[in-house]
Amino acid sequence: MKLTSSELIRSITSEWKGERDRRGRPLVESDIIKRMEKVTSEEAWGTLRRNGYHHNFAGDFHILHPERILVGRAVTCRFVPTRPDLNNAIERTGESEGRVGGQNSWVIDELVEDDVIVVDLFGKIFDGTFAGDNLSTAIRVSTKRGMVIDGGLRDTQRIYEMEGFNAFIRGMDPSAINDVSMPDINGVIRIGVATCLPGDVVLGTMEGVMFIPPHLAEEVVVSSENVRLRDEFGQQRIAEGVYTPGEVDRAFSEEMERDFEGWSANRGPA
Repeated sequence: MKLTSSELIRSITSEWKGERDRRGRPLVESDIIKRMEKVTSEEAWGTLRRNGYHHNFAGDFHILHPERILVGRAVTCRFVPTRPDLNNAIERTGESEGRVGGQNSWVIDELVEDDVIVVDLFGKIFDGTFAGDNLSTAIRVSTKRGMVIDGGLRDTQRIYEMEGFNAFIRGMDPSAINDVSMPDINGVIRIGVATCLPGDVVLGTMEGVMFIPPHLAEEVVVSSENVRLRDEFGQQRIAEGVYTPGEVDRAFSEEMERDFEGWSANRGPA
């Protein structure tokens, strides 16, 4: 038994052709991660739908800071209701792999900058609080990002005060995590109605969380940037009285496309 299977990660993310970490997890470029911060949920949704991905968005979260965008590379873990035989096997595996502390801390030890931990806790809140302020501090220090937990959070008042940190959670409770076991790290998980794979680019907005396959991340960013550029062009031309709102708010005519190409070529960098 292994908590993390490099063979599994490479198999389920085989469409990614770029760099990977030592365990095989896709590493989308930092430039794409940064540019993703300006993408809206709808823009990402549109690109994923065009490519046949229909189960990549999860909503109905409590968001600590709805005004803060959360973006990063997914590190996943999955919990199940505990049973003695399974939990004993997991503990033996953790010991053999040199892991220290509670099972919820094992996955945190694997985080690096620009990661987002994504936790499948099957919606459990009471006795399902994945992290308190100590583990959240470790996540913040390692990733500079935040976390997505399909479960609970404790010490919320202190975590709320952490600078530059965000959390998407199902609820808050003073109880500690209990009566659950973590059979794998960086496997396939379910968050609400969405499927998340290790290395997915997490895009968390006030609407919810999108899990973007790494091989589509650049397409999502480029498409979003094109939408924003066209919106800027259209709004400027409306203000100038060149086009009507009806002309702008639909597919551009050939004449408008030529105008847009000339405008964008002379606009310079954003």
